[in-house]
Amino acid sequence: MSSKNSKLKILTNGFLNENPVLRLVLGTCPTLATSTMASNGIGMGLAATFVLLCSNVVISALRKVIPDQVRIPCYITVIAGFVSVVQMLVKAFGPALDASLGVYLPLIVVNCIILGRAVMFASKNGI
Repeated sequence: MSSKNSKLKILTNGFLNENPVLRLVLGTCPTLATSTMASNGIGMGLAATFVLLCSNVVISALRKVIPDQVRIPCYITVIAGFVSVVQMLVKAFGPALDASLGVYLPLIVVNCIILGRAVMFASKNGI
């Protein structure tokens, strides 16, 4: 019974307490713009998750190589590279999704959730 309660607590904690969109009102522009249909929301969520995971791995691997003075521009460049990959994949395999997401897909580059998580994760963890 306590295992069920702890899993429920983790789930609700992720949705309510540690959800940066709801708690910190970060990333509301792409979230609101793409949530008109479930397929758009799922597509944007998968794209952002892919960028977040891949950029965190690369940034964590390079964190000791990148000087502090150019850390943020390097992080943005890494994130932009992965966003470009995602955008090319969406254009190639999901043209309807690309048309519906429009300009919001490239906005992942400057999304403060992605950048903030990359900085925080890289500062605390290695690869």
